[in-house]
Amino acid sequence: MFRHAQALGNRGPDHASSWFRSGEGRRYLRHFGGLIALKITLLAILYFVFVAPQPRADTSPDHVFDAVRGAHDTTAVSQPRSEPTP
Repeated sequence: MFRHAQALGNRGPDHASSWFRSGEGRRYLRHFGGLIALKITLLAILYFVFVAPQPRADTSPDHVFDAVRGAHDTTAVSQPRSEPTP
């Protein structure tokens, strides 16, 4: 069926002639690894500058219970309704 395919036999790949084991392959690996390390560093910087300082929601049990129950927050300033003038 596949007349052009070579017989695999019991031989594995020849690691001595692999491009990744050549000087260019090792240089490629260093550059690729450096790029990944740089991206991880930049993402960590972005996290600590923009995400970490954000205020967190109050998830204490009392606050969650009041939010579910619909109670008003006691720190909020309530203003009386003004009636329309005739």
